[in-house]
Amino acid sequence: MKVPIGWLKEYVDFDLSPEELADKLTFSGTEVESIDEIGAGLDAIVVAEVLAIEPHPGADRLLLCKVNTGSGECAVVCGASNFKVGDKVPFAGIGVRLPSGMKIKKAKIRGELSEGMLCAEDELGLSDDHVGIMILSSDAEPGASLPDAIGPPETVLTLEVTWNRSDCLSIMGIAREVAAMLGTTLKLPDVEFEGKGGAVDTDIKVAVEDAVACPRYTALVLSKLKMGPSPDWMRRRLSLCGVRPISNVVDITNYVMLETGQPLHAFDHSLLTDGQIIVRRAKAGERIATLDDEERELDSDMLVIADTKGAVALAGVMGGAGSEITDKTEKVLLESACFDPAVTHRTVLATGLTTESSHRFERGVDVSGVDWAGRRAALLMVEHAGATISKGMVDVYPGKCENRVVRCRYERARDLLGVAISDDRMVVIMEALELPVIDSDAESFTVEVPSFRRDLVIEADLIEEIVRLYGLSNIPAKELLAKVVAGADDIRPRAVDSCRDVMIGLGLNEVLHYSFLSAELLDLFSRSDRGERVVLPNPVSADYAVMRNSLIPQMVETLGRNASRQVADAAFFEIGQVFLRSEEGVIREEQRLCIGLMGRPWHVGLGRGVSAEPDEMFLRLKGIAEELFRVRCLHPDDGSGQAMKEMEHPYFTDSTGLSMLDGDSLFGIMGLVRELIRARWRITGPVGVAEISMNQLVEHVSDIPSPSPIPAFPGVVRDMALIVDEAVTHDSILEIVKKIGQKELTSIALFDIFCGGGIERGKKSLAYSIIYRSLERTLTDDEVNGYHLKVKEALKSGLKVEIREG
Repeated sequence: MKVPIGWLKEYVDFDLSPEELADKLTFSGTEVESIDEIGAGLDAIVVAEVLAIEPHPGADRLLLCKVNTGSGECAVVCGASNFKVGDKVPFAGIGVRLPSGMKIKKAKIRGELSEGMLCAEDELGLSDDHVGIMILSSDAEPGASLPDAIGPPETVLTLEVTWNRSDCLSIMGIAREVAAMLGTTLKLPDVEFEGKGGAVDTDIKVAVEDAVACPRYTALVLSKLKMGPSPDWMRRRLSLCGVRPISNVVDITNYVMLETGQPLHAFDHSLLTDGQIIVRRAKAGERIATLDDEERELDSDMLVIADTKGAVALAGVMGGAGSEITDKTEKVLLESACFDPAVTHRTVLATGLTTESSHRFERGVDVSGVDWAGRRAALLMVEHAGATISKGMVDVYPGKCENRVVRCRYERARDLLGVAISDDRMVVIMEALELPVIDSDAESFTVEVPSFRRDLVIEADLIEEIVRLYGLSNIPAKELLAKVVAGADDIRPRAVDSCRDVMIGLGLNEVLHYSFLSAELLDLFSRSDRGERVVLPNPVSADYAVMRNSLIPQMVETLGRNASRQVADAAFFEIGQVFLRSEEGVIREEQRLCIGLMGRPWHVGLGRGVSAEPDEMFLRLKGIAEELFRVRCLHPDDGSGQAMKEMEHPYFTDSTGLSMLDGDSLFGIMGLVRELIRARWRITGPVGVAEISMNQLVEHVSDIPSPSPIPAFPGVVRDMALIVDEAVTHDSILEIVKKIGQKELTSIALFDIFCGGGIERGKKSLAYSIIYRSLERTLTDDEVNGYHLKVKEALKSGLKVEIREG
């Protein structure tokens, strides 16, 4: 959300620097991401009048232009074609440096002299628009500096508006916040008028067939329009906010949307069949050509604006190409409506269309402000397009509801905030935020929440508003009574970290996901678990409506996202929480580890993008899990009651699912993801996933060694070769050595196994390197010899080995 400070000051008076304003907004919950001065450093750019335009003799796409710069005439070679003789344009002469750093030089382009440059808005740092040369007002004088023609530089704040604060997606919404913070008054333009045209009911008929998806629809008819460019100040403000100016009527709808947060749409009245508007669900297979020149197939989950012939707009998202405003438009139907956020969001997901309108409708608009925005736009069209407004307004508002009422207890607010805010101060803050207090007593106050604050539902929401306006910086810091970090000596986090280290050591990269996801994603994997899902009563969007009950869906989605960006080989893991609801409605939380594999690891030497065979992927996944179990002292299939057994699971292809059991208790699953699921992200190769309960993995927490100090004294190495029966294992030798309990023996490593020449049949030679070291002093040769003798004697008596010194 971009907010030009000059525009903001039209609605609220303040005398703060941009930095001071940004600081106050950020600490009130609306983060300012950047402060940009747009239009600075343009004093050397001048206004030029185009005197002549001719084709370039050596290039089909270039033009030869002659311009009057106020101090003479210059020849310019230009690649744009959106201007004509007589237009006033920005001109950068020889020696001028543009905001990008490029310095203009005299040059010959395809053999023709160019003595400067005609500039587009993006080249001047005024916007991202590069569709053509910037056209200035016809009143601009050749030779005048560009800031004199378009106005001085403007400071623009870029804001990060959270999902729940849809009221801040407008200039007026931010002005309301500033007024509340500074204790000043919000100034709003007057929108009252008396229509002078015909009765609106004779020009248009509106029918709303789905009042849930469209709780309110208003329409005005404006006639005798004179199409043309919008005024310079409006075009400048739209550009500063990242919106490209088009024409006066379209620009006014965009201007009011940015001003109020209420999206509007203007239909060419003559292109609406039978002068009717029908707000309905799309018919299965119905098609519409949208304003981006794409034809789209619709489904019954989408809401459309239609006439008697068919759909003319995707409600809340984009208009249709069949009823758009053109240079010949003389009469428009001006729509201002409220559409359900969830319905709008589903349409956005299905079509892939994201617009300024859908961005606001997805988060929720003020249903009570719908008519105000329509009136505001109509008056601007009278002023800047010569329009005549019809008498009356169509206002279909069948489900009008009362404003929400929320009670807040004074002591509860003070307890939560830990600061003694007075009762009167709390009430003053509410009034400053335009939250009228309709009742109060010695214990509490009650506010009527206006419709533009959809986020205020419970007492805690009001307490949050109190601390926002009171100021987080005014809450004193308190010293901790006990200077102990909670959990510093807790061994479980260390156990979890050890599992993380194993995963990283095996070549996996850690990923993190939100604890919320969409029901649609869960349904793709399985619908049988709906009963155990924890559904949020008031989600910020449909994408974050359910608490996850498994880590696997998001893991596969992440693999798919990588695949869509040509990352064919990936190995990820995540350690996170899942949330489950029992049949009795009790919600419990559980920590799990998830593994996700796709493609082949680099070390196999087959190059990127080579898909693994299903059997290869399954064995790789099983090998990673078994190594994790080995390190964590779990031993599936060793007779301890822990086992891996084949299972059927809705996530996995047939015969690839394994369950991990501890007795009858399931603590993990693994397998290869079904092709139907992989197809969602167009993954052609196998995808292996596993999900394991962390409780089982960290059960043996006592096995985690404490960090050892770095040795300060040298170690002594002794090599030793053992002649043993072929049946003797390395583990059996280590077991005997460990029983000696010799703390100075710090390492024993097998470095050679040999059979054959010189070794008796049925025997083998095992060569070991043993390190002896003390943490307290340097060992003597006699001490090391004594320790080494104990090892040899133990091996001789325990395994009847023959020892050869090296």
